Amino acid sequence: MSSPIDLLATPIRTLLASVGTGEMPGADPAAELRDCCCRLEGSSRDLEGATQKALSQWRSRAADSAEQTIGAHRRHGRQLADDSADVADLLDEGRAEVAAAARELRTVLDSFVTAADALGPSVYTPNGVAALIPIAAEHLRRALAVVRRTHDRLGALARRAQRLGRQAAPASMPDLATLMKQVGTSAGPSSSRPGRQTDRPATSSGASTHAASAGDPHATAPAGRPPTPGAVPVTLPDGSVAWAPNQRAATAVRAALSQRGVPYAWGGTTPGRGLDCSALTQYAYRQAGVELPRLAQDQDTAGFRVDRSELLPGDLAVWSGHVAMIVGNGQMIEAGDPVGLSPIRTTNLDQTFEGFYRPR
Repeated sequence: MSSPIDLLATPIRTLLASVGTGEMPGADPAAELRDCCCRLEGSSRDLEGATQKALSQWRSRAADSAEQTIGAHRRHGRQLADDSADVADLLDEGRAEVAAAARELRTVLDSFVTAADALGPSVYTPNGVAALIPIAAEHLRRALAVVRRTHDRLGALARRAQRLGRQAAPASMPDLATLMKQVGTSAGPSSSRPGRQTDRPATSSGASTHAASAGDPHATAPAGRPPTPGAVPVTLPDGSVAWAPNQRAATAVRAALSQRGVPYAWGGTTPGRGLDCSALTQYAYRQAGVELPRLAQDQDTAGFRVDRSELLPGDLAVWSGHVAMIVGNGQMIEAGDPVGLSPIRTTNLDQTFEGFYRPR
């Protein structure tokens, strides 16, 4: 026959069993997603190299069409890589939440058993059971609070995952068959010309001339017509619109722009009062839920490298001792004296330029 302690501990044990441990059987899906992300990024780099090599000797309207089509697929591939990394992070967060809940529930169960043992043999008497029931009820209340909190947090993670899943490829993205038809109809000698169009959307009549000359791929896309799935418009201080690749990057850009005019402070980390270069970008991405390393030269480790021709708002320009954030339309924001906008560049005093990087 079960003891009163075992009987009253059963609801807590049931909750503990229902929560699980956070460990998944078989292969680690988060690790597999990150491996997929790395392969997608590698394929994008290989495709970029092969495309540039082919287009260096192929100049025609068909070449322009091929470059635009390949560029659209590469951008979609990068979005898939970003989403894969984000889902892997969500899986890790979910497992951590479940593991933390299991630890808390075990602590609650141990606390109840300890309190019950302290009653001694009297727990087997009617008076002892009467004293034990309120203790069990309090511990069950604590256990239910843990389960409710974990349920809410896992629900929030699920909603974030659902939002990622909605960023699908546009139905109008050209496929290979369409591209081959374009090549067949426009690749003749009469269509050859000395220059090629860049891989960017057509410019609108009201776009900034500075943005167009800077070569930003999303500089002049009209508001309300995202150039890529999931793109988010960001209005820059000059009134022009740049397209961030996702809400996370848009949030970071807006946060950085909110610090325009803040004085430069060596080692400063206080928004609105004093910031150095890496504190500015760290603060901006922290508002978007991404934690960057503190030192400028280390912030490239939080993402993957991109070419200058692929720059999007939210990307970072990293030197050996300085960092700036791309905001779009050929501009970047950096902690000078004060924080302000400047044209995109790759030189900064005598420092080594490490490259452009996209945090994730």
